[in-house]
Amino acid sequence: MKPKRYVVVGTGGRGTGMFARPLAKDFPRTAELAALCDANGVRAAYCAERLPKPVPVYTDFGKMMRETDPDAVVVATPDCTHAQYVIAGLRAGKRVYSEKPLCTDEAQCRAILAAARRSRGRCFVTHNMRYGAAVTQIREIIRSGALGRVTFMRFDETLDRCHGADYFRRWHRQVANSGGLLIHKASHHFDALNWWAGSQPAEVRAQGRLAFYGRNNPYRGTRCLGCRHAGKCPFHADFFRDETYRRMYREAEHADGYLRDGCVFDRHIDIYDQMGVLVRYANGIEVSYSLTAFCPYESMRVVIEGTAGRLEYDTVYGTGWLAGGQRLPGIEEHTGESLKLFLPGKGIRNVPIRRQKGGHGGADPALRAEFFGDWSRPRSDRMASLEEAVQAVLIGAAANRSIATGRPVDVQRLLRG
Repeated sequence: MKPKRYVVVGTGGRGTGMFARPLAKDFPRTAELAALCDANGVRAAYCAERLPKPVPVYTDFGKMMRETDPDAVVVATPDCTHAQYVIAGLRAGKRVYSEKPLCTDEAQCRAILAAARRSRGRCFVTHNMRYGAAVTQIREIIRSGALGRVTFMRFDETLDRCHGADYFRRWHRQVANSGGLLIHKASHHFDALNWWAGSQPAEVRAQGRLAFYGRNNPYRGTRCLGCRHAGKCPFHADFFRDETYRRMYREAEHADGYLRDGCVFDRHIDIYDQMGVLVRYANGIEVSYSLTAFCPYESMRVVIEGTAGRLEYDTVYGTGWLAGGQRLPGIEEHTGESLKLFLPGKGIRNVPIRRQKGGHGGADPALRAEFFGDWSRPRSDRMASLEEAVQAVLIGAAANRSIATGRPVDVQRLLRG
């Protein structure tokens, strides 16, 4: 079998580590990295240096497509630009893999779906939560009927003051770039909820605000580098101490002006750091969702209530490896995950969680194995289709609209314009 030829557009941390390097070395039978593209040529060149063999580097996406004529396009650029590359790839008749989220609003969803209808290509989205062990096992338990008919789901995530804070340093902190955390971050969660529910979201009500970051602190500057509050601000982060990172970030910054270490208390931040969403599905399942980005520790809690029983999933973990932020001393003693079933008349059952190795709890390598494997093999239901990825974006878009208007939103009506 001749390997499929892939190009990667977007060579930041995710584009390089998740896609470009594995494509270049881990799939010799099925995949070949044909080229890299990034609007910032310094960043693309830095990525190319970390590959096992040379590949062409482009700053012009159209030129790359004409000169390399790949089989597939991997899109790993900032969220607000996904749509333009996904549409261009579909118009060229290619298979397109988009990093999550597919895009940032309902208008982009409509444009991508229109392009897909006219294309011989196909689009899939890397919702890697589906490949996580616990998320997959929850899906299996629901489908087994052990819970009976599912009536309610609760999903709560807390981001700590290392990981959570980092979204407020980077490009994500502007709604225009990311759609806010209800799109960028929560699309993962909404996709998992859709997958578990086996239905389309019908109505969304939401509330949210910027409660901690942005204007909510006296330690304010433009960036951490050279900040006069460096000795006092608990969120000061030095990304330039290491020579390798100093070269990568500083040289790339000179090329396009993007700051990796923007102040988390910048007055121009306009995304929410505290959000709550209620979702009603077409099949009657109701969902309560919350996301807070400034908690003392990182966690995820899921409750699924059914007519025959209840499922509870809990995980607590630390992100102290990130630069800057406030670490919680002693959190290591409380980390771990559990999955339990509460079955009336039968008792409580602890479900062992399958162990996987690799990034995001083993989800990343499992996803790559399917996405970059043999195209002739039937895809599993973990490989998110374009239509499924659209539904994840629509919940976030509806939540953003509900917060802005104070009213419930008909989710599917967003696709009608």
